[in-house]
Amino acid sequence: MKTRVISGIVIGVLALVTIYFGGILFKATIAFVGLWGSYEYIKARNKAFNWFEYALMVIYTLLFILFNEKALALIVCLLVSLIILAIFDSRVDITDISVTFLESVMSGFALYQALKIQALNKWLFGYIIILALVTDVFAYFSGVLLGKHKLCERISPKKTIEGFIGGWFCGLVISLIYAFAFNFFELDMGFIIICSIISPIISQLGDLAFSLIKRHYGIKDFSNLIPGHGGILDRFDSVTFTLLIFGIISIFLLK
Repeated sequence: MKTRVISGIVIGVLALVTIYFGGILFKATIAFVGLWGSYEYIKARNKAFNWFEYALMVIYTLLFILFNEKALALIVCLLVSLIILAIFDSRVDITDISVTFLESVMSGFALYQALKIQALNKWLFGYIIILALVTDVFAYFSGVLLGKHKLCERISPKKTIEGFIGGWFCGLVISLIYAFAFNFFELDMGFIIICSIISPIISQLGDLAFSLIKRHYGIKDFSNLIPGHGGILDRFDSVTFTLLIFGIISIFLLK
């Protein structure tokens, strides 16, 4: 108890000194808290320390600091609410709220982008759907016809690197043809070209991401709403990620 009290006093004094002098001292302190806190989080799982994951945490923490928006406040409120739920509801554990948080943020941002894109240009929304659909279909056929090397057997045993490349290439070409037919939706051509290059990759990663969630919970489909296909999330996993990356690119490249 004595050690705890002394440590608390020391921390309090250091905090007041840091706040008083501000400037580089305050920034350095904030940087240390962020860096060490991220290190502790990765270390706490009793697994081999993943420096790449640690770097991602640090980078995205920095991005949130630099590009804070009102949406960030809502995201934080969601996270805090879920943690409070886990504290008082024994049926909910930290893994559950992590997945719920992940799904809520992804779905919220993706649905917002869907509404935004539809209002901007209805044919542009068709571009998103076609890009994701074509990528998925041609990834399947390329994998069946040419697939030899497994892409991510731990999550999806049937997916192959050849299928991934085939889906990316066909998604790129057909989405550009579609965009050209509609005069690139009166947007900057470079923006659409970048989206067509990146989105087929992200689309397939979206499929894998939702497969990862299903494997974690030991289920084949999210529901049986659509006979022979599964649930809404099963069908729109790749579209969700495509909307996410399109929205992120548009934030930085569109005025």
